[in-house]
Amino acid sequence: MDPLAKLKLYLVSSDPGHVGLRMGVRVMLTVAAVCLALFVLGRWVPMNAPSYVLGMITAIQGAAQINDPTIGERAVTRVYAALGGFIAIAGISLVESSLVLVDLWLLIVIFVATYSRRFGPRWQAVGVFTFMCGVVGAFLRAPERDLVEIALALLVSGVVAHLVRNYVVPERPSRDFRRVVAGTLSLSQQLRQLIGAVSATQKDMRWNDALLIAGWLRSDIRMCQNYLPLKVEGPHSERNSDIVLRLLDLQLATETALDASSASALRRPEADPGSVKRELDEMQEAEQRLQDAVAQLPASFPEGASSVPRMPPAKPLPARGEWLNDPQFRLAIQVTLACAIAMVGGRLISSDRWFWAVMAAFLIFMNTQSAGAVAVRGISRAMGTLAGIVLGIGLATLVRGDLYLTIPLVGISIFGAFYLARISYVGMNICINVAISLIYGLVGIFKPELLVLRLEETAIGAAAGIFAALAVLPVRTASTADRAMNRLYLSLKQLTAAIINIGADQQNQSMTAAAGAVDKAFADVVKAYDPMRSFWAMGTAEAKTRNPLRRAYLLAHAAHLLEHSFRQTRPTDSELQELAAIQDRLAIIAGEGTAADLPASAADDSLKEHETELAIADEPVRYALEIMSEILRQVEAGE
Repeated sequence: MDPLAKLKLYLVSSDPGHVGLRMGVRVMLTVAAVCLALFVLGRWVPMNAPSYVLGMITAIQGAAQINDPTIGERAVTRVYAALGGFIAIAGISLVESSLVLVDLWLLIVIFVATYSRRFGPRWQAVGVFTFMCGVVGAFLRAPERDLVEIALALLVSGVVAHLVRNYVVPERPSRDFRRVVAGTLSLSQQLRQLIGAVSATQKDMRWNDALLIAGWLRSDIRMCQNYLPLKVEGPHSERNSDIVLRLLDLQLATETALDASSASALRRPEADPGSVKRELDEMQEAEQRLQDAVAQLPASFPEGASSVPRMPPAKPLPARGEWLNDPQFRLAIQVTLACAIAMVGGRLISSDRWFWAVMAAFLIFMNTQSAGAVAVRGISRAMGTLAGIVLGIGLATLVRGDLYLTIPLVGISIFGAFYLARISYVGMNICINVAISLIYGLVGIFKPELLVLRLEETAIGAAAGIFAALAVLPVRTASTADRAMNRLYLSLKQLTAAIINIGADQQNQSMTAAAGAVDKAFADVVKAYDPMRSFWAMGTAEAKTRNPLRRAYLLAHAAHLLEHSFRQTRPTDSELQELAAIQDRLAIIAGEGTAADLPASAADDSLKEHETELAIADEPVRYALEIMSEILRQVEAGE
């Protein structure tokens, strides 16, 4: 496969639902519309420079950060975000004559903005919005007389972002989900054809292509699960459960086909061409079953249907004596300290552009769970900034501030940044820095030295964030992964309990809810192990992730097999005994926290062999119980 074909296939598989495409278009249109609205409004109400800057910054935040399930909920979040942003800016304006008070107020804003994550996605979005307003306000130091125009700019930005988000470029979850499934099936078909060709030609290079596509297919299957709403009432909930099971079927068929093909591709003595053909036929049947299950879905999902489960309201404060053990409090301390260090270090280099360091220190903590994840994002941000500045200097030098060349290039850069946000954090930062370089050229302040200063400030901020994550109340990546595995074991324990007590309709619903909790726990396991599989890990932890992720996948698959099998029937006495035994073992394992990583050794091969053997089992319940028992045996033995 040539490099261009690989790149095209990678981009298609990374955004099969066109969510990145829509996000890029939405942000670009929102920024353009806000700038136009402020320009028109300026004919009647004189708008100061801080109003334009904050209008553009909050336009980006309003388009990208606010993602509540319904239009009404998004409107409420925008109101809270605008109020939070205005309070942050107003506080800075009130104390703008004192540098110490400005810094102290900004650190308070940072702590509150970070701590608000404990209250759910809405308040995380409000926190990020408030932080961006606060840090830009600390740089601009707008006087009190400008607050009315700033409030008007925040209002215009929020209204425009709301209209673009909901009516110009709206979300269509059902259509997006079908697009993702279609892309996944297309990728699966290409992989199936490639495996067949590998088996026929036994060319190692094509086998490497097959492994590459298989990795993208695994990612797309998880993406399908993320798009499917978890909370849908009535018969649609059963259809959703069927689709999750068919997705897991496809992944299992893919893994077994790869395993059978590997012997042929690597010319092992045990190679069996007939086995490869059988597994490819099973893979094709799994594709058809998934396609049939998706065809049974309603034409559209109801408003409010979301793949993110609604969490119960969090307590405002941790329990007494548990402050340092509370993850959100620890995170708020880390982020605030990182920003304080970045603030000092940034000012040592530049008294004007220090805010770049603070922004870098804050933003690398977004959507992270461990110190390893923060380190990966910090390195990625620094590398993306470096590459973006090099490219930006070249482009800005070529266009020389030409309006008709710069505006389209800035638009393309903003689009690219948010198109790549879900695909590549490095790519997103490259595009952002290109856009900044071009804007500086447009307004006449472009200097290569200024962009080098941005790189230095970003490096200081990233280093401060990594230091705080690793040295101050650190949350180790391995510990995060262990806890995620334990949550998966506990969710499986709840599922087995629901199956044992099956009978009444209420208990059937409890079983379906427990299966959904297993999916959420499985997704958390994958996310927890992501830093170990990052490019920056240099492959050193790859062996530690392979077997735990295979375990997690097989346990999720077994959970859906059980939920699907016992939806209409009660378990037999022998099945009840096995389920009770598995439930007790799960409780012991989760309680002791023995979710140790397996080495890539005989245990890994044992699980693979057992997986292949059970993949052809005739009885789904037997398959599920046996694979769960085998995995628990390995965990208990510490293999």
